[in-house]
Amino acid sequence: MEEILKKIIAYLNNNQLTEALLLCEKNTEKKIEHLILNIKGVIFFKQNKLELAKENFLKSIDLNQNFIDPYKNLFKIHLKKQDYVSAIEIGKKVIEYENKKNPLSYFNLALAFDLSKDYKTAIKLYKIVEKTDFKEKKILFNNLAKCYFSDGNVNESTNYYHKALEIDKNDKIIINNLLNLYLRIGKLDEAEYYYNIAKEIDENYIEFKFNKSEYLLLKDKTEEAIKLLKSIINESKNYIAYTKLAKIYGRINNDNKKVIETIDEALKVYPNMRDLKFTRGILHLVEGEFEKGWDLYELRPSIQKKKFFENINLWKGENLKKSSILVTSEQGMGDVIQFSKFLISLSPLCKKIDFVVYDKLLPLFKKNFKNINICQVSEIQNRKYDYRISIGSLNKYFYKDVKSDTSELINFDNDKKNEWESILSKKKRNIGLIWSGNFFGPKEPYRSIELKNFQKLLKLDLNFYSFQNEIWDRDKNFFQNSNIVDYSQKSFSDIIAIIQNLDLVISTDTFFLHLSCIVNKETWGLISFNADWRWYEYYKYNPYESLKIYKQSENRNWDSVIDLIYSDIKNKFSI
Repeated sequence: MEEILKKIIAYLNNNQLTEALLLCEKNTEKKIEHLILNIKGVIFFKQNKLELAKENFLKSIDLNQNFIDPYKNLFKIHLKKQDYVSAIEIGKKVIEYENKKNPLSYFNLALAFDLSKDYKTAIKLYKIVEKTDFKEKKILFNNLAKCYFSDGNVNESTNYYHKALEIDKNDKIIINNLLNLYLRIGKLDEAEYYYNIAKEIDENYIEFKFNKSEYLLLKDKTEEAIKLLKSIINESKNYIAYTKLAKIYGRINNDNKKVIETIDEALKVYPNMRDLKFTRGILHLVEGEFEKGWDLYELRPSIQKKKFFENINLWKGENLKKSSILVTSEQGMGDVIQFSKFLISLSPLCKKIDFVVYDKLLPLFKKNFKNINICQVSEIQNRKYDYRISIGSLNKYFYKDVKSDTSELINFDNDKKNEWESILSKKKRNIGLIWSGNFFGPKEPYRSIELKNFQKLLKLDLNFYSFQNEIWDRDKNFFQNSNIVDYSQKSFSDIIAIIQNLDLVISTDTFFLHLSCIVNKETWGLISFNADWRWYEYYKYNPYESLKIYKQSENRNWDSVIDLIYSDIKNKFSI
């Protein structure tokens, strides 16, 4: 019995998978059947036959529920399939079975929360690991730094990157991550310092070069950045260099012709690269070529990463009269709000709709949408559907129905509305204000505004209310010395009721802009020079009846926009 296991494991360790599998098939010993099934699962996993691997792990568990290895292996499968909900569930079981003694199991569970973007929970679990004798401290510190970064805690992120560098001062990945952090928070001297260190370690490391291009852009050395990226393209035809170059032509220079030329050139080299095709689709949308654009829009990363419901047929416009359909959320919460209006068009076509929404949006959607079941992922794991579709994909079928009245979507809490009507001042006009989103989002350096830029606006005889979840370091002093009232920590239902009672909302391109619009409050949107496709003039409709767009005339210059807002608000309220 021991001999056959030794031989199988020896084959496995030598990556002789066929030989290992043949020996597994020859086993007749019932006592070790659960061990053999687990090994077969490992072999299939190594062969990327995930369903066969899963089947064998589950059979192993059925035979011996106290055998921990197949649980650990199931965890790996769920992680690889990006099914983080299932991975987390299994990860918790592993920790329970091991009596909370194995730091690696805590690390793995933390990783699952990390990848699912629940950074706060991931940090708590990583911190537990930190107190143990976990051997891979460098990886642990790097992961902690990334989580703190994504959660908005720059100080702790920096702290853990430095801890990781104390272990290995020449680690290219960690240096690059720290370099990227300093670029993102605008500390260019520190960024330059670490770039010089990076050059000494490996001047040809491509990620260092990409960060150098970002550094040059932030120093307003656009032509040098273009030159650097073109040199990378000439040397290696690197597809990321193509996409970065295209973004410069678009975001900085607003030259869509050059953007299209760059992406088309990249597609000649990488004809099957999904993200390039997706970018080309966005360009079609920007140009108003919707029929061409929507098909390629289906390649967006936000839906390609979702693997939870692959066993359900994707809806491609079939008759839904007798069918059920699952609509899933994707991208940001603002996108979910904007695209949810298409459910009005979808609902009459089918027998049943389940709409999976983000937890934060549940209070908004639970009270609304007649004939549509609003739910969470955990509620629908075992339900059967005829079809599925991502919320953004409804654009393809219903984008011409954009004049859908959003008032059809929202049933307001009148008691809450009346409560806040009595609280808010009636002596002055009440203005809601959002000037920035998540600093760590890729578009933030371009779409957000420094609060001090609103200085002349804030001097007007008006009441201003902030709904910023977090105040960036650069804005804190100004915010604290202003007369802005902070309502950011109110409950979701309270915030909606407050919006209803405001005279106007002024917001950058954030979730709050979409929320204000769907509440049908007059909203002035401050949109960046190279805006998202949905704000382009080619887009023949305004996605919201209550929205007025104020668009930058040149990159990262908000002065003219603020001046126009100032003038319009004075006229509107006769100040």
